Parts: sequence; structure tokens; C-alpha cells
Amino acid sequence: MLKRTLARAEKICREIEEAGCLMSAVIRERLNIEHNELFYVLMKLRQGGLVEPISFSRVVFWCTSRTAAEEVLAKLVEALKKLLCGRAKYATPGEALQLIVKDKEARSLFSRHMTLRPNPATAQVIDALMQEAFGQPIRSSRSHIYYITCEKTVSRQLQTSNTSL
Repeated sequence: MLKRTLARAEKICREIEEAGCLMSAVIRERLNIEHNELFYVLMKLRQGGLVEPISFSRVVFWCTSRTAAEEVLAKLVEALKKLLCGRAKYATPGEALQLIVKDKEARSLFSRHMTLRPNPATAQVIDALMQEAFGQPIRSSRSHIYYITCEKTVSRQLQTSNTSL
């Protein structure tokens, strides 16, 4: 690789290592790199085993490893549950994104890994996270609608199973 490409590869690796996982759009914005150039470097890093592409719906995140991807996914799902539980009974990915943007803590967490502008890629990632957090959507037309269920029922199940023993 050329010196310039090696320097960009180091910067990209550093960005991905700091976050664990990043959308390619975030890398492009942070490092001001052209789309084709970014993917050339990412493919070279992938060939070297330094990064791994992980798909969230149809959007690719670039991660240091599958373990890092699972950790990031768990953090994002947990933050989404925390944000939506108790606020709404039903929500769409668009509504969830609006809540994420308004909440300072959630915005800080999500913006480390993905863009928060309302675009198809962001909507697909939020949709995949909501599906992970709340199961299948109850209505699946142009915009998915999710029934927001909170984990408070688990403790009740444990209490009832203990009393039956």
C-alpha cells in the first residue's frame, strides 16, 4: 500500500478500535475520506484480519471482532429499552430515533457508532435494534410498529415459580 493509504488505514483502525464498531458513514465523516477510498482501505484491513464487517439489517458496521459487535449491540439495545420503556406503549423506528436525539445520554452513546440523521440506513439500524429489543413488529407496512414491553414481568415470573416449590 502507498504511504497515504497506510496512514489512512492507521486512522481508520484507531477510530474502529476506540468505538468497537462504526458505520462506514461515521468513518467517512470523521476522517473526511471519499467513499471508494474508504472501502478500498476497509477491504485491505479485512484481508489483514484487522476489521470485520457485521450486518445490522442491510447496513454494515465495521468492528474489531464479533465479540466487540455483540458488546456494542447489547449496549445499544439496552439503551433503547431504557429510553422507550415507560414512555410509550407503541413506537416506530422514526419515533425512537427522535427520542434518541432528544436524550443527551442516548445521543452520546448512539452517535459513537452511527449517524443520527433520519436516513434509510439509520432507520434500518434502529429497526434492527428495536426488533432485537422488543421482538417482531406488530404491524409491518411502510413503517414497522413495535409493542414496547419492559422486563418487569421477569421478576414476577421468578416470584411465582418460587412460591410453587
